[in-house]
Amino acid sequence: MELVVARYNEDLDWLDGLQCQVKIYNKGEDCGRPCEHLPNIGRESHTYLHHIISNYADLADVTVFAQADPFPHCADFVDKVNLIIDEGLDEPFRNLSNWVLQIQGLKCNAWPYHCWPNLVPEVVHALLGEDFNRNIYFGAGAIFAVSKKAIHQHPLSFYKKAIQFFTNGEPDTGCRGYGHAFERLWPTIFGD
Repeated sequence: MELVVARYNEDLDWLDGLQCQVKIYNKGEDCGRPCEHLPNIGRESHTYLHHIISNYADLADVTVFAQADPFPHCADFVDKVNLIIDEGLDEPFRNLSNWVLQIQGLKCNAWPYHCWPNLVPEVVHALLGEDFNRNIYFGAGAIFAVSKKAIHQHPLSFYKKAIQFFTNGEPDTGCRGYGHAFERLWPTIFGD
C-alpha cells in the first residue's frame, strides 16, 4: 500500500505514525521531507493524475490518495489508513471521507457547485464519452483508496487526457474549477 499526499503548505507530522510507503507531492514551500515538487496548479486532482501517469506501470496494489490535511473531512484518517494497511482493500474503490455528498443527475447549479455548473458534465463527456443522468455520490476532500486494478481499467492515455484539463495555461481560472469537478468524479472514474 502506498499513501500519496498532495501538499501545499500543510504540516506533515501526522505522517510519522504511519507504517506504509508515503509519496509526498509538494506544491508549496519546503516541507522538510523527501518530496517531489510540482507546479501549484489543479489542486489535488492534478497531483493524483501526475502520480498515476508517472507510476502507471509500477503502481502499488492499493493507493490511498489524500490532501495533506485530510482531517477536516476525515478526523479518523490515520485509523482508516492503518486499517487498510492491516486488512487490505476488498473493493476497487473506498471513499475515506466522513462527508459523503451527492450530485443529482449531474445538475451542479446549486451551492457549492454554482461557480462551475457545466464542468462535471464536461469532464464526464470528454473522458468517458457519455452523457449520463444519474446521481453521483462522492467524498468531500478527494480522500480515497483505490486498487491498481481499478486504475488500470483505463489506459494510460485516459489519464494523460485527464491531466490536460489542468495544463491549459489557466491555473487560476479554469483549472481551479476542474479540480472541484474531479473531486466529485473520482468514484465514477474508478467504477464505484
